[in-house]
Amino acid sequence: MCGIVAFSAKSESELELGPLIESMINLMHHRGPDFHNLSVDSEAKVGMAHARLSILDLSDKANQPMFSENNSLSIVFNGEIYNWQELRKKLEMEGVGPFVTQSDTEVILRGYEHYGNDLPLHLRGMFAFVIFDKQSNSLFCARDRVGKKPLVYTETEDGVALASEIPPLLLASPNSPLNKSALATILLHNMRHVPDPDTAFSAISRLRAGHAMTVRDGRIEKIWRYWQPAIKSPAVSTQDLRSAIEGAVKRRMVADVPVGALLSGGVDSTAVVALMARHTEQPVRTYALGMDADDEDLRRARFVASQLGCEHKEFYFDAERQFEIFRNIQKTYGEPIALLPLVHSYELCSAIRDDGIKVVLTGHGADELFYGYTGHAKTALLTDALRYLGFLRPAAQMIPRALRSGPSVLLAEQPGRRKAALYRSYQGRDWNQVIQPEARKALSNGAARECEYWGSMLGKADYIDESNFIALMMENSHSVTTAADLPAMMASVEMRAPFLDQEIVEMALSIPYRRKVPNSRDLSRLKYALKIAVEDLVPKHLLYAPKRGFGHGIQEKDILLGPWREIANEVFANSIDAEGLFDVQAIRKLWNRQSSGDESVSWGFIAKLFTIQLWLQEQ
Repeated sequence: MCGIVAFSAKSESELELGPLIESMINLMHHRGPDFHNLSVDSEAKVGMAHARLSILDLSDKANQPMFSENNSLSIVFNGEIYNWQELRKKLEMEGVGPFVTQSDTEVILRGYEHYGNDLPLHLRGMFAFVIFDKQSNSLFCARDRVGKKPLVYTETEDGVALASEIPPLLLASPNSPLNKSALATILLHNMRHVPDPDTAFSAISRLRAGHAMTVRDGRIEKIWRYWQPAIKSPAVSTQDLRSAIEGAVKRRMVADVPVGALLSGGVDSTAVVALMARHTEQPVRTYALGMDADDEDLRRARFVASQLGCEHKEFYFDAERQFEIFRNIQKTYGEPIALLPLVHSYELCSAIRDDGIKVVLTGHGADELFYGYTGHAKTALLTDALRYLGFLRPAAQMIPRALRSGPSVLLAEQPGRRKAALYRSYQGRDWNQVIQPEARKALSNGAARECEYWGSMLGKADYIDESNFIALMMENSHSVTTAADLPAMMASVEMRAPFLDQEIVEMALSIPYRRKVPNSRDLSRLKYALKIAVEDLVPKHLLYAPKRGFGHGIQEKDILLGPWREIANEVFANSIDAEGLFDVQAIRKLWNRQSSGDESVSWGFIAKLFTIQLWLQEQ
């Protein structure tokens, strides 16, 4: 896991790449404290830099930027390729080689020589990389299928810059205006971040998951989607799913440094740790965080750790210290992301790094793929209704859009566009309260756009499947992929998520929703297809225990009305209108009512406003 930077300058540019590239990579020391290096091709006007967190092949030979044998290709790469050994053998059988390292980076570089732009289809893992092809003076860039590793870019008058995080790009594009639509989109329904490809800055974009891009002579040439999820047929068996999960865990235990795990005592993390214990002779080192020693998450984690013989450590929430972490998360991410559990993850990862661990496995993604949230019970019922009432769609379409609400919004739309319609229906509710009337007229709904983009990939899927695929790829990415990268990288730790393995993702998409939610009235049966696959790994009283999210015992309301109240008062009192976007008087009134007990909106909405305003005030 690392930080990467690349810049392709236009032929007419007089920009000095060396100093800029060096400054950019220095801002990401946390992503790779083990080694920094850069290279500049003055003739091609291309610069690359890399900050390395050494995981595989700890030798200097695996440092980056890495060059091909004849120096015609070079690469900077962030991530891990789990099939690198199999792919290397395949390439060698096809005459590619010789290989001089034991690193996955070299396999990517050699793979590009052989497969060209089709390379990402052959990779299994989490990745974001940039390959410079000197002969064509072009960059080939790609991001893994579900976006576990980030890649942001900006096109300026001097050329195209790319990086793992936004702050380095602000050095290349220092005057980028705010993206008002992106900030407003955070306020919509379940959103807590800016959805790709947008960022909080108009001149900076994020490459979508499962996409690739080419840059030539300092200009973006092409962006395309290389991945289309394959729906498996016949339906996936419980044995197939279990085998895939075991394989995914085993592959993610491969490293040349110690590997640990996050353990909450829930189904997902318990299954991962139990499988890890079967593939190592040493006790698995596990870590958990809660409000205090009596936190239910910690009780569960303690029990599981004792049953599996883990070397277990737990840590407690410290409100004052964790606010500073929350601030640093916003600064490092470069735009608002309103998710308190990121703080808990950083606390854990920081302690894990101090304990000598560089790699941890997590249960991220299982709830989105196998429908483990309590709301999925209602969504399954709604899906049943939509299936049987489809004949009423013409009648629903006769209702004016402005008057549609709830089920009628979904019924009136075709599959693939239903969740997008739902997000459009939330604009009035969520924007009218705090967005200036004139500003609202100019805003675009990035959430609705991306719901339609990703929803269209599944064709005529059932609504719950459409909704959850969108959640995985966009709506919940803050708590799935970003949560597995941002806080860990801030602490110089690599998180690996077995449930986000591409094979498991496609298996999950192939399982009928009523195998995942067999009974909407029995919440203990949520995520049932997964629970059956791992039932021998998880104690029964935990297998069917009520769902508790990571950091469940630490709620936004309690924090904002408790230890962070004075900070919240100050942030809301100093609200910024963001160039006419926000109605600051309305924001202050909303906070005063909410904090006085008149809860007219959700505390999630208040937390999002708090995060946006905090970020704006620290720009």
